[in-house]
Amino acid sequence: MRNGKDACPRIMKREERTIIFPIGEAVSFSLESIRRRFTRALITIVSIVLGIAFLSALLTISRIVVALSGPAAGAEALPSYQLWMAIIALLVCGVGIINSMLMSVTERYKEIGTIKTLGAEDIHILELFLFEGAIMGIVGGIIGGLAGWGVAFAIYRLPAQSPTIVAAVESAALGAVDIVGYSVVLSILLSLLSSMVPAFMASRLNPVEALRYEV
Repeated sequence: MRNGKDACPRIMKREERTIIFPIGEAVSFSLESIRRRFTRALITIVSIVLGIAFLSALLTISRIVVALSGPAAGAEALPSYQLWMAIIALLVCGVGIINSMLMSVTERYKEIGTIKTLGAEDIHILELFLFEGAIMGIVGGIIGGLAGWGVAFAIYRLPAQSPTIVAAVESAALGAVDIVGYSVVLSILLSLLSSMVPAFMASRLNPVEALRYEV
């Protein structure tokens, strides 16, 4: 653990004793926490990527299938069993995020206690962990959304020989780019919701007890 000056975010105080915790400092501190626990953060991000990529691929494939079959063919946009598979994958991903954040809280008891003794309030600790979860959600969502979209496009584009089919696949895939944006938003929401309980637990820690804690 770094020394107190480097390891703790800058807490600013006004004359009326109002605690100010700049968002930039909170984001910087969250990034530093991810860097110091890179292996665990990487595993968490990979789980997010896999879950989001699976959902993104399913949604993109459904768009392409509907475009190739035509509305008159009555192609099903997304079979219910595939939707449930995607939901289960996201739930497993959420459990992984919760587990990772709980372990992070346990490892950082003394760090949290130190920050609180410097004047940080419960809401500031909550922000730190939520920002950390959101950052992993953004990274995982962007990579997963693009990967899922790219895989779905490649599955139908590479074997295509007819110019008509190629054009239809490319048009449908380009029209499904919005799925990447939806995937990022869903990933952020999933990460925030999964980080809520660990973040709340961290924010409620008693600084005295946290400083006495031995990992």
